[in-house]
Amino acid sequence: MDEKPRMVIAGGTGFFGNYLINFFKKDYSIVVLTRQKSFSKDEVNYVNWDGKQQGEWINFLEGAAVLINLSGKSINCKFTQKNKEKLLSSRIDSTKVLVDSIKELTNPPKVFLNASAGSMYALLDEPNVETNQSYQKGFLSEMALAWESEFFKGDLPKTRRLALRISLILGKNGGVYDVLQKITKFYLGGFVGSGDQMMSWMHIEDAARAVAFLIDTSNVEGPINFSTNQPKSNADFMKMLRQSLNVPFGFPAPAFGLNLMSGVIDIEPSLLLNGVNFIPKKLTDSGFKFNYEKLEDALKDLS
Repeated sequence: MDEKPRMVIAGGTGFFGNYLINFFKKDYSIVVLTRQKSFSKDEVNYVNWDGKQQGEWINFLEGAAVLINLSGKSINCKFTQKNKEKLLSSRIDSTKVLVDSIKELTNPPKVFLNASAGSMYALLDEPNVETNQSYQKGFLSEMALAWESEFFKGDLPKTRRLALRISLILGKNGGVYDVLQKITKFYLGGFVGSGDQMMSWMHIEDAARAVAFLIDTSNVEGPINFSTNQPKSNADFMKMLRQSLNVPFGFPAPAFGLNLMSGVIDIEPSLLLNGVNFIPKKLTDSGFKFNYEKLEDALKDLS
């Protein structure tokens, strides 16, 4: 039997990373770079790294087919100066050490997919596509742009690079859907703020399928909007979520209330009040087909 190609996932112990492990482990030998001590479980090798400096983990990059980097402190926090520094450094440091390591390899990974975000896009009348370069100001935008700048530094002639501008990934047992469906069942699933802010989203199954598609589609590189073609306003999103869960009503969360409660819930209000509005032009132009293009279908599957 031929040996499986190797896939290395940095920061692969989170919600999306765990889904990718289970999605790909049939076809790939999976190595996960983690801050935990090294161990093996269910045919997956977990290898210690600190996300900052080179170590023995670099040996697993040599000859790997795919490298995916999902490292970074969770965005679900208050934007204190200390947290901002951790949010930025956890993304920049891990990206830099992986890019620098690839430059030293004889047989580097053929494909390198790095997490990013669509938070840099200015809010336009139409959804943003990858060629749009009108960016908004603010911490989230500046962080996303710095993250991608680090990722695309220098030449990696043997490695194709893709920056995944990830939207809201909807899946069970974690992530944003898990939070939203719980509060909706307690009748707290009304619109947030004005309810007009746009929400770009993607079903987790399609997100994993899109990763597989990008790995196999050799002519696609650069930034990739990771969402469906149907962003929804917050008001419409929450209404459809309530319908999928058979919840007739949800109390709204006004902006002033969120700002007052931000110290209690320990989350930055702007994460809920500011919209992201983008669609995956490069992905769909390359031939990718969604299983869950419509939000009602995605929510029905998850409910």
